Order: sequence, then C-alpha cells, then structure tokens
Amino acid sequence: MEQEAQGTRPWPVLRSAQEIECDGRNPSTGRSCMLGYHRGCHRDADGVEWLDR
Repeated sequence: MEQEAQGTRPWPVLRSAQEIECDGRNPSTGRSCMLGYHRGCHRDADGVEWLDR
C-alpha cells in the first residue's frame, strides 16, 4: 500500500466526456456516431439517435 502512495503505480487519467471523441456504433445498424465530441444520444448520418446500453 505504501509503495502505491509513493507513485510506483501510475494513476489513471480521468477526462470529461467532451474531451473524448465518440466511437459509438448504432447497435441495430452498426453505423458509427457522427457527432464527434458530445454527451447524451448518439446520432448517425441517417439521423437515427440511440443511447449506450
């Protein structure tokens, strides 16, 4: 435990949703999300929206 506190194990870097480009895929069609950086519903090129399960 003490070794972890001294920095021998790196801590994960946390980032907000707006900093991560979306790589979501529509579970029904397999089309990718076209919104890029976002929160909430995904949207593909046809305008179909979906949420992660």
